[in-house]
Amino acid sequence: MRSHHYRSRVMTAVAATTVVAGAGIVTAITGQPAAAAAGCGATYTVASQWTNGFTANVNVTNLGDPLTSWTLSWSFANGQQVTQAWNAMVTQSGGQVTARNATYNGSLGTGATASFGFNGSWSGTNSSPTSFSLNGTACTGAPVTSNPTTGPSTPNTSPSVPPSSPPPTGSPGWGRGLPPADAVHSHAYHIIAAVDGTGYTPRANECSREIHARYWTYGPDGKVYPTWHPARDASGCSFGHEHGDDPRTSDLFNASGWPPFGYTSEVMLDSMPQSSHRHEDHVGHKVLVVNNSNVIQGDNGSSFFPPQGPTIATCDVLLKFHQGTHSPDAFSNNVHELLFNQRCNATNGQVTEARYNAMIPLGRAGGFSPSECPGFGRPFINVKPAVPADSPSDTRSLGRLITEPGCVQAIREGRTHQDPLYPNPVPFTVSDMDDFWFSDISVTGSGLNFRIAPLFYVVNPSRYYDPTKPNNNGRIVELCYTDLRGGPSCDQVKQITQQTGQQVAWDDPRSPFKGTHREFRPGTFSVQNSGSTTVYTDVYGRNASSTPFAGSIKQYFAGNSGTALYVRGSIKDYGSNAADGIHAPN
Repeated sequence: MRSHHYRSRVMTAVAATTVVAGAGIVTAITGQPAAAAAGCGATYTVASQWTNGFTANVNVTNLGDPLTSWTLSWSFANGQQVTQAWNAMVTQSGGQVTARNATYNGSLGTGATASFGFNGSWSGTNSSPTSFSLNGTACTGAPVTSNPTTGPSTPNTSPSVPPSSPPPTGSPGWGRGLPPADAVHSHAYHIIAAVDGTGYTPRANECSREIHARYWTYGPDGKVYPTWHPARDASGCSFGHEHGDDPRTSDLFNASGWPPFGYTSEVMLDSMPQSSHRHEDHVGHKVLVVNNSNVIQGDNGSSFFPPQGPTIATCDVLLKFHQGTHSPDAFSNNVHELLFNQRCNATNGQVTEARYNAMIPLGRAGGFSPSECPGFGRPFINVKPAVPADSPSDTRSLGRLITEPGCVQAIREGRTHQDPLYPNPVPFTVSDMDDFWFSDISVTGSGLNFRIAPLFYVVNPSRYYDPTKPNNNGRIVELCYTDLRGGPSCDQVKQITQQTGQQVAWDDPRSPFKGTHREFRPGTFSVQNSGSTTVYTDVYGRNASSTPFAGSIKQYFAGNSGTALYVRGSIKDYGSNAADGIHAPN
């Protein structure tokens, strides 16, 4: 755990290429089999290395008969751990590492080469592996046949080209260039690069679609995904939306890398029927970074302020959650993408860590419950069938709490509520029309019991539920021009109108209702794992298994917490700088 909020990552190019045929820097070994044969050559290159982390690229060449699938195995001698991989499914048990082909690169003809890469962690020494095996056959650089040729195999000393792969701080051209022409695009990247209303449609004077598409990363499946970008490009243009905290400021960034927006949706797309697909708009992806968050003994999150007491742990958090509070999506759709990374150091020496990616349910599918205005605990409001239709429900949390006509009526009637910042009850106002999204998630099986119960709170959403409006989508800023008690946000809106003589539109950058003021609480966190740190689940975090399966997502869980921790997170307004030009939809 480190106290600083930004860590520079010194990257040193390391020409540490290991060839399994013997010592020396040789990139590939080839041979020509004459009969039924098995054989392989492999190269392992440390492309970059920094304190406690590195990126490696691996090329494996099939020197035997054509293969329809492949598995490459090797061992690390110094405790290195694979933390993220692309173009292969990589698992690890102790020092033994196994890389299996992805769904799109399993076919490997004679003489053909498959390439993949990964990020890893190391401490002390980062020596390269000395031997590899392909489908159980040692890679010697020559085929093993029942009727071998008489001539020796001839090494090919021409340099190989490593695959396009993300360095530890993102893609090679993050913010500066587009992905390689032959890179496979995810659906989430496609919609921001193409003319698509759910992706990125710049206004006049905003950054072009091409500039926006420069902010990308590789996902665990080797595809290209959009990722975090600042509110303004280095050229000075604004994107009109924001994605929260810069993930590079997280103490967990070296292990997690850039968050691939829409990765879990892509797993759905690749492995589930169309009726089970779920795609979320681009602007709703939000990142939270918290370093060294103190966990207080006895805190369970039930009070607005943490209790007085000793600190029992400090936690680092890096998460990406999709929470769109500008569209009607959340009125009925309860599953949203969470890319979750958290590590906690307890004062008793226990360390627990989770890297968990899933579509998480927040309450029941098909509707929502009213927010704090007019009051928690109101009846569930059914809206319409969720997408996908088979979305699981979360029945342990309060779910998604969204303002609706009951709040408007409460404001009109002058009803009051207890605000923890004021000693006496205060009247509801339009400025109190906020969103609270709760979830309670568990992953069990394969020796694992994992639980998180987060809260995602938006102070200034731009929409509320109004069944009299198109798509049920009411615009909160429009209520500022009614006879309702407006509160401070509406006071700001009216002042702009007095100065300009024009009403403030819902998507005007001057509107305070744009989803930028957020409190994300990671909440309850508990890990108890007696099995492997690598666990595979389906896209909803179910069916935990120690081995990968079709449509599975690789997860990481380490440690055993004696008690559940409650992590407070942070609250901030990401739209406080008017020069960023942020506006709804955001």
